[in-house]
Amino acid sequence: MKTVRNICTAALIGLGMNVIAQTAPPAPPAPPATVYEDATTTVTTNSSNVSVITQNGNYGSGGSTSYSVSNSNDEYRVKSRYPGNRYAAIKEFLVAEMGTKNMQSSGKDMVWSLEGDEDTVYEIALSEKRLKIELDKTIAAPDMIAKFTDMGNILRTLVSGGSERQEIQRLERDADRARRDAARMQREAARLREVSVRDAARLEREALRLSNEAERLGLNSKRGGGIDSYVRNLLELPSTKIAASDVNSSIWQWPEVQEALINTLNAEGLLKGEETIVFVKEDAGAYANGTRLSTTQWSKVNSVFRKYVMQDVTEVSFYKKGNHIVIVDGFTAVEKIVMWLTRNDYIASSRRSVKMMLNGSSVIVDNVALPSSDVKKINSYLLTEGVITAPGKSLVINETGMSLGYSYDKSTLGTWVGKD
Repeated sequence: MKTVRNICTAALIGLGMNVIAQTAPPAPPAPPATVYEDATTTVTTNSSNVSVITQNGNYGSGGSTSYSVSNSNDEYRVKSRYPGNRYAAIKEFLVAEMGTKNMQSSGKDMVWSLEGDEDTVYEIALSEKRLKIELDKTIAAPDMIAKFTDMGNILRTLVSGGSERQEIQRLERDADRARRDAARMQREAARLREVSVRDAARLEREALRLSNEAERLGLNSKRGGGIDSYVRNLLELPSTKIAASDVNSSIWQWPEVQEALINTLNAEGLLKGEETIVFVKEDAGAYANGTRLSTTQWSKVNSVFRKYVMQDVTEVSFYKKGNHIVIVDGFTAVEKIVMWLTRNDYIASSRRSVKMMLNGSSVIVDNVALPSSDVKKINSYLLTEGVITAPGKSLVINETGMSLGYSYDKSTLGTWVGKD
């Protein structure tokens, strides 16, 4: 099956757009290179058990910077070099995260280490211009592994010295890319019209959609607290309302996560008493109602997700208006999810049309509700793929392709996979 994947409609606003022609799920993306304006190299390799990310360059003022992450089944490592003006922020963050119980210091040199029965569980060595982290994943607890991964994401941002303006510029580049993709598809449609009217029409529709999304990308940024008109419409639909009867933590964790997240954001003064909430969590930062979270605030938010075993949810956009919610995931491996659902007999085949409502507290397949035990199993599996179920969310398979997200007004807010 030939596929084209992209984050559709309003999801493009903050999650970026991908048009990828391939049949296997893509490898985990490297951190956004656009955060680091003067990066000279970005190299990423991935396999089933190891990923390595190396970035080098002159990030803003202060001098040369490098950041390297190695993450395998057995160990997690970070090596970084940076200008001295980054040291204070990195030190403050590490002290807040790690405390002083397992720390030794001499001047600006600081070392955190924890010894196991036979081997060292972790060691963090910080100096004025260098950082080294080593974690033995074979003996570290799962919550510690998740904590170190989160710390690595935040430290990468601290090392880079990235600014909010650079993040906004990244959105502007996404819009330009959307326009270029739209123009390319329009040219391809014109070429194909003489050969295949059907294929040309399909490309023309895709080009029009991309053109519309390019305009939205350029005008509206959810990082700034904006809500696209498509999302606003979704927040008015009865299907996106979360009711008291939906709250059952043994089946669906999100209501508890939502309460803890809102309490954390309120405690930090980030929601400012506003009823409408726009929260964005990305690999490179987090935003609440237009305010970029500090590293400490970002860490507190990550702790909420770790507490509820949602550490695999690295990218998510959460909108709330009254009792209505919309949760947009990052790029989703839809084909992989469909294969799992087929193997477990929740759907008959990826070739047959089906609509599976993933409401969180319930799963309904073609108007047939599944037992609570199956709902819990599906919710748990989807979390491992970075997908949070919520009222109004659905998996749809039809003759044109498959999608996971919110289907409304002939569009999809989520991930769509088309087939020819």
